[in-house]
Amino acid sequence: MRMHAAFAAAMLAATLALPASAADTAQQTAMKTCSANWTAMSAADKAKTKHNDYMSTCLKGGGASTSSMAMTAKPAAAGSMSSSMSMSAQGGHAKCKDGTTVAYKNRKGTCSGHGGVATWM
Repeated sequence: MRMHAAFAAAMLAATLALPASAADTAQQTAMKTCSANWTAMSAADKAKTKHNDYMSTCLKGGGASTSSMAMTAKPAAAGSMSSSMSMSAQGGHAKCKDGTTVAYKNRKGTCSGHGGVATWM
């Protein structure tokens, strides 16, 4: 019985010695900032891009606060796109590294749960 009481007391002391909450990492801070920026954006700016695209661009910028990020996903005129850009805009198929074949609407994140893209088809 004494061993259990001593162990419980040691565990309680260790728990109390830990900080209540650790400081956010730079990535966590950037995620919170980007999310807050998205929430504060006007509906017109939100209509210019998808949430995932905005967050990706924002996080790559370290959580930079710019309303122009909403416009970065705006597509160029179809005639000025390279063939790889037009492929991703139209969607297609890809073979993943694990052998799975998937259809995609845009290339970003394709095969992310399958080890990445082996080939674009």
